[in-house]
Amino acid sequence: MLKQTDLLTIENRPSAPMEEYLEALCRILDRGETPTATTLARELQVAAPSVVGMLKRMSEMGLILYEKRCPVILTPTGEGAAMNLRRRHRLAERMLTDLLKMPWSRAHSLACSFEHVITAEIEPYLLKALNNPLTCPHGNPLSGEKGEDNGLSPLAEFSIGNKCEVCCITDENDELLNYLERVKITPGQMVKIVDIAPGNGPFLIEVNNERQALSVEAAGHIMVKIVN
Repeated sequence: MLKQTDLLTIENRPSAPMEEYLEALCRILDRGETPTATTLARELQVAAPSVVGMLKRMSEMGLILYEKRCPVILTPTGEGAAMNLRRRHRLAERMLTDLLKMPWSRAHSLACSFEHVITAEIEPYLLKALNNPLTCPHGNPLSGEKGEDNGLSPLAEFSIGNKCEVCCITDENDELLNYLERVKITPGQMVKIVDIAPGNGPFLIEVNNERQALSVEAAGHIMVKIVN
């Protein structure tokens, strides 16, 4: 039976749609873009009037600062809620891969349904069941921070002949994750840059004695540390 304090916690937590907006704001900020009603509408693929209405409600809750035709700013409260959501999303990914043995490439999409129901009461039990992991299955820290905040660099920044250890994947879209799982470019894997085509041509990567092609964009989302 829920205690009164549990009910207050649930009532004060942003709604699932608001949490989707917080996630979208984080993704936009991660890319170095300016979050506005227009960029949010594009990110979430919803109509601009719907976005404006949601932003006004989130502003009333103290999650963001919002004025018409101005960038959206996360308040400390909103940033805290966003970090909690990211942590619970990544924890849900771990649950799906480690406990339920679901495919690595599907964990991100499926975790979107679970992140909204993991509460502060459930979280420590789930962490214990998972042996207190530090990262999600794609290598991003459970703290909620971006992978590149850990002193790592994108594979795209390295040169022919460099050997690197894959540490995390920062863009967890299904198409990229499916491809990386198929060619075995996952956290902990050692890779070597064999060739880079001129211009925006692909990177040729050696992994497990096999050669695989990666677009410059994909290589930009694979965070690595150099080993030579």
